[in-house]
Amino acid sequence: MSKKKTTRELWDEFVGPFLPPTHLLYAPYTEYTFKGIERGQEIVNLLRRFTKLKNKRVLDLGHGSGGISIAFAMGGAQIVGIDIEKMYPLIARSWAQDNKQEVNLLRASGLDLPFRDETFHIVSCNDVIEHVEDAEKCVKEISRVLKHGGLVYVTCPNRIAPIIVMRDGHYALPLESLLPRKLADIYVRAMGRAQKTYVPFQPTFPKMIRVFKKEGIDLFSIELSLKINSFHNPPPGEAGGKIKQKISRILPGLVELYAKHFYLKWICPLWRFVGVKN
Repeated sequence: MSKKKTTRELWDEFVGPFLPPTHLLYAPYTEYTFKGIERGQEIVNLLRRFTKLKNKRVLDLGHGSGGISIAFAMGGAQIVGIDIEKMYPLIARSWAQDNKQEVNLLRASGLDLPFRDETFHIVSCNDVIEHVEDAEKCVKEISRVLKHGGLVYVTCPNRIAPIIVMRDGHYALPLESLLPRKLADIYVRAMGRAQKTYVPFQPTFPKMIRVFKKEGIDLFSIELSLKINSFHNPPPGEAGGKIKQKISRILPGLVELYAKHFYLKWICPLWRFVGVKN
């Protein structure tokens, strides 16, 4: 009888052909992957501010190695994960077993979800939407399977944020996020990062809001709330904290204008949203 492969062995088998241990991106990509449960617990704690999770039906769209699905299972949710990669369910089930959790995983596409209308109370779409070729169709499917009043958690990188322009989050290359698709393909291939770029959807902040609004989902920016709150309630001892607080009292409209139309659109590297289906 052959020895059962560990989760890490399954992971290395999956990424080995395109991301061997000697590759520049192997270490950061692997570290990020296996912090997935921690990221999932942050999402779970955030959503608990809006609803109870116990026994709620949750879809993890693009479950990857399964960290977020596992975190939802730990939180008492009825979790279903989907992914188009055939190896990801094997890795995710192994990791779930390591953590004594049960997760339901399917190989499926976000462009054609195999579920009835209004099946889920929550849809999580973390680090996924930017990789979808037809993001608008994916959002349409998210809205279709989400119950009225249900919640969406979604993230998307900001391609024009200075930190992303200097070193993008997927290929660790300067200026890659600003290039047209064909030039970006040539660039990442020439630099030995990948055969082509797998980040086709890189919207502006207003477009991100519009795409979901069109399908009946109102998105609310977590970063907007945090930035405004950082003026109203700066951490004790923060340099310039008293000045920020004074500005927020005297010119609250200016603070909101700065946060919404400058910080979010031009500075913030990653947008996180909680959305509600009307």
